[in-house]
Parts: sequence; C-alpha cells; structure tokens
Amino acid sequence: MKEINFKDFKVIPILSSINRIDMSDEEYFSKTYRDYVSNSRLKNINPAEGGSPSLYKNPPHFSTQSLVVGSAVHERLLQPESFELAPKMGRPTAKLGNCIDAAIKYRKQGCSIYESIVKGSNDADYYAGRLTYSRIKSILKAGLSYYFAQKNLKGTEIVLSDTDYDTVISCIRSVENNSKIINTLYPETAFGNKIPNYNEDAFFMDYVVMYKDKATILKYKMKIDNWTIDTENKVLTLNDLKTSYKPASLFMNPEYGSMYHYHYYRQFALYGDILQLYCMKEYGYTPKTWNFNANVLVVSTSDPYESQCFPISDNLIKKGRREYMQLLKRVAYYEIFGYKEEVKFI
Repeated sequence: MKEINFKDFKVIPILSSINRIDMSDEEYFSKTYRDYVSNSRLKNINPAEGGSPSLYKNPPHFSTQSLVVGSAVHERLLQPESFELAPKMGRPTAKLGNCIDAAIKYRKQGCSIYESIVKGSNDADYYAGRLTYSRIKSILKAGLSYYFAQKNLKGTEIVLSDTDYDTVISCIRSVENNSKIINTLYPETAFGNKIPNYNEDAFFMDYVVMYKDKATILKYKMKIDNWTIDTENKVLTLNDLKTSYKPASLFMNPEYGSMYHYHYYRQFALYGDILQLYCMKEYGYTPKTWNFNANVLVVSTSDPYESQCFPISDNLIKKGRREYMQLLKRVAYYEIFGYKEEVKFI
C-alpha cells in the first residue's frame, strides 16, 4: 500500500478569510455549507474513531435521544430568546415519537391519514416498509392525544417527550444554580461591569493545504457555544457546553471519560486556534500579551444531574492540535487525488 508522510504537507490558515456570522442553525446546516469541513465531520475520516475516506465523503445523518436532549439544553441555555420548550403533551419517545411528528407534518400538507403514517414510518425508520394494520392502529392510538395537543403550538417550540422534558428541565436548573458555570459564561469585572460574551456564533475560515507540488483549499465551519473577551485585562475565553449521561465528575477521566472517548480535545484545539486568529485580526490579540483560556461545562442528563466546569489544559490543546492537523491533511490528500485511492499515512 502506498505510504503518505504527514511531513510532506503544509497547512496554512488564511487569516483574511475568517468570517464571523450570526447565523441560525437552519442556515448553518443547510446545503450552502453542507460540504464544509467541520470538527464533527473530521471524525468521519479519523481511523481512531472508525472513520474512512468513504465515510467522510458520504457522512451519515442520524439523531438519537441523547442528541435531542443535548440540543434542547443548549438551545434553552444559550439561545433562550430564540427557543422555548413546549409543555408536556404526551409525545411518545424515540422512533415512535419521530414517526408521529413526521405523520403530523404530512397531514398538514394535505396527505391522507394513511399516507401520512406510511411516510412518517419511512422518515423515522419505524417499521419502515413493514407496517401492518395493527401497527397503524397502535400508532394512531399512541399519537391521537398528542396530535390534538400540538395543534395549538406556534411551530417554533422545542417539543419533547414527557421524560425528555423532565430531563432537560433538570439539566437547565443544575446549570443555572451552578455559580461557577454562570460566571464563566457571563463574566463580570471586579466592579460589576459585564464582560462581552457571545453565544452560538458561526465562524468560517479557509485553509490552504499543500502536498508537495499540489495544493487545495479546505473551507472550514464551526459554531462556538460561548466565548468571552476582556480587552482591558487581555483575556480571551472559549467555553463549550456538554451533556453526558455519565456523572459530570467522570467527564475528564483519561480511561473512560467523554473528553477522551469523543476526542473533544480536538474540538477545543481547533475552535481555540480559529478564535484566536479571529481576535488577532479584530482585537489585536497576541498569544504573548494575552491569556487564552478554554473550559468545558458539563451537565449530567441522569439523576442527580450534577454540573461541573473543567479547564482545558495546554497539553490537551496540543494533543488536539496534532490530531486535527493530521486529519486536515488526510482530507486534503483525498480532495486532491480522489477518495477511492487507499493509502497509509505515516
């Protein structure tokens, strides 16, 4: 198998290409930016996370209950002006709930009840292609009260199952009662003046990646949960909110903590490097004269819903930087030579 040496690559961030935009999630995840490189997409080309060139080129699209809960917690804590929780309405959980949501959507579009259920079943992969009369009957029974309850909604609310609703409320209360997390997200000076903070900003930047005599441009996108900048004391801080089913106290455990299992250190390194470049351009930030901090804010989605704030060490940032640089090089190679060639990176 052909061997490709990482040392033969050069990754150059284009400072002039950095763009910070206040953008909705709908636009951020739209077709316009679908082919951009992102931290989550880099997972799909990382062999250590089960990635491959084909998986990167054709990334899977899926949703789990943990993602639903995590998204709701993020939206209510970081974008409360844009999102509100719908009250409990008896929404079924998991795929059945997704099936009924889709069926309601199709019903509103004018489809018959039967057609709506069939389409909803296919969209949610809930007995897709295997619906029987008894299953259709059970879907109708499970979703009827929920169907009538949600008809009065505006359509912008976050609709959850009753169980997930309780979980999200408990997580939000835990974070809001954690003074360390709140002070980290919304810091103040010693005189009580608010330090500028920003939630859910989208950033875009281009990288030129050179491999020997060839080169390609990789367009990168990211959305930062929260960042703060104290220009007077020259402190730049990156914060990211995470939900975890495990106790928050285990999050940083090197053996089985989520920080290592999900390679979150790569996200902090990549986000931190781009944020610093942006602030270098806009605020005169320099690593030598400013302090840069990064924190992960963790809340457990299981009782007793503990929450903690952990600083990210320089060693973790360095570990993440090594990893994301290698992954960008992998992407660049396949962008230049195509995704079918099998090679070994050394």
